[in-house]
Amino acid sequence: MAIAKFAEPKPGVDLGSAQIVIDERALDDYYQGLELNSPQDRVSAPSMVAANADMSTRMYFENAFGNLWLRQEWDFRKPLAAGATYEASGRSVDIYQRRDRSVILTETVLKDEAGDVAVVQRHHQSFVLDQSEGQVTLRDPSKKEGARTYSLPEGEPFDSIVRTITLEMCGSFFHGDRNYHTDKQASEELGFTDVVVGGKMTMSLLGELLDQRFRDAWKSSGKLLVKFTNIVWPNETVTVKGVLQGPNEDDPARRDIACWVEKDNGVIAVVAEGSLRL
Repeated sequence: MAIAKFAEPKPGVDLGSAQIVIDERALDDYYQGLELNSPQDRVSAPSMVAANADMSTRMYFENAFGNLWLRQEWDFRKPLAAGATYEASGRSVDIYQRRDRSVILTETVLKDEAGDVAVVQRHHQSFVLDQSEGQVTLRDPSKKEGARTYSLPEGEPFDSIVRTITLEMCGSFFHGDRNYHTDKQASEELGFTDVVVGGKMTMSLLGELLDQRFRDAWKSSGKLLVKFTNIVWPNETVTVKGVLQGPNEDDPARRDIACWVEKDNGVIAVVAEGSLRL
């Protein structure tokens, strides 16, 4: 598809549309990249394959030095079908500051062939605009607010997923493309000392945890706010955990959930909270 990029990021810009096909390659890259067994009967696609439709890259700051995923919001309304074609449309929502970073908030809506909304995602991408060379300064995980205040949530635990994320896995997951999630030189050009395991990849492990636990109930009613708190580097081992909690305060027909990705040194890399209708 043709990619239209907008030189001056600002809110309220129509980012256009594109057709997204959940084809064999998209599914193979997902399963191989996360070291998952591919189901023999590919009917319902994994929920996080919807991230392939994310149109946030159509609006970046020209200086992309040190850019990182900050947050991702999800609203799943219909299970995605393997082999189906969807229309993705995007828009910029906001530009805001968070500490020393400038953040672009974009929204992507994915519709099926009947015109029904299947998934809505909102992506928060952060940039360091006052630096363009050298090494980007990353905050010490032990000094972050999340590291000091995040306590593991209570609830009925899910079965966990454990992965040692290798560079080969990153290459498969990101379709063999050269970028700072697959190539050390490309990562160094953006100010990082090593390949940055993509937020899309760790987020997909969270999605897989929820897909396995709740299946179509998650894919048709799940809402999730994902926060990326620390970088995962190649060859680090992560454990993906989650708990089912009580009724949602605003909608008692829904149940709250909490999930997180924990590195083997105890650092929390990703936290997420949301709900679904059971």
